[in-house]
Amino acid sequence: MPLRLARIERRLFGRGEPYSAEFVDYFADLAGQFGQPFHEEYFTSAAPNSFTDMATEMLSQATHPEEVFDLALIAHATPDARPTRPACYLSHALAGDALSFALSEQGVTAPFTALRIAGEYARDTGFRRAMVMILDQSFLWNGAEARLPEGTRMPGRDSAVVLVLADDGAPGAISVRSIADVAAGEVCRLVTEQLREFAAAGPPMTTIAGVGVDRGIADEFRIEWAAADLPCTGLWTAFADGLPRWTVTGQRVVLVDYDPALRYLSLCAVDVPRAQADSSAGV
Repeated sequence: MPLRLARIERRLFGRGEPYSAEFVDYFADLAGQFGQPFHEEYFTSAAPNSFTDMATEMLSQATHPEEVFDLALIAHATPDARPTRPACYLSHALAGDALSFALSEQGVTAPFTALRIAGEYARDTGFRRAMVMILDQSFLWNGAEARLPEGTRMPGRDSAVVLVLADDGAPGAISVRSIADVAAGEVCRLVTEQLREFAAAGPPMTTIAGVGVDRGIADEFRIEWAAADLPCTGLWTAFADGLPRWTVTGQRVVLVDYDPALRYLSLCAVDVPRAQADSSAGV
């Protein structure tokens, strides 16, 4: 994959905006059309950050005005609690008339799928930059969390991570591997095999694992565990937090997660280069 990680930014969000009366009426009508019960108390007590709200905040933090993007992907495991259009917003807000769309129904492996798609688009000779925005939202309207597939983890907080990707010599080469139809009992063996292969290349290696990964792999490898209440953003938040210390010596960081509901296993290796010494230091 020619893509390289140029930058990563993360943010946890506090309480968002309460639902307006118009939104409550909209959801009441929607529930009625599909013969579903409507629980108004879900809306009067909730104040989520919509995907568009989070995207708006993250653009000012993660992008530069002169940057031109060809692709913008939004990856999430649970749906937006407000009927907003974040992909359309990104297409309009980013310089370069970026192709923008969202990825769902991939569970916690949605960010890995987004990176694979970005890598395929990067093979275009005119490609310049891509953005992968990963979102966790902790509210589902009208009790919908009770109808999620068994094994699906609800986020406990609203969270966003943005990865800016390039093929122009930026540091941090990326490699993504995805394995479908993996039984829970096979996760430990497959992850161990994959990590041994990544480790054989030589550089120091740290693994960040999601909650779905069997903890039996911890005895052999240096493992850091992602926050359990951030199912989609937890791995990438931990990566962003650890990046300053990994650049001191250089490090291969492998992110791995497993979605038991979908039986998807995904790994992503990022080769973090050693930071160049500042030539002006001590002057």
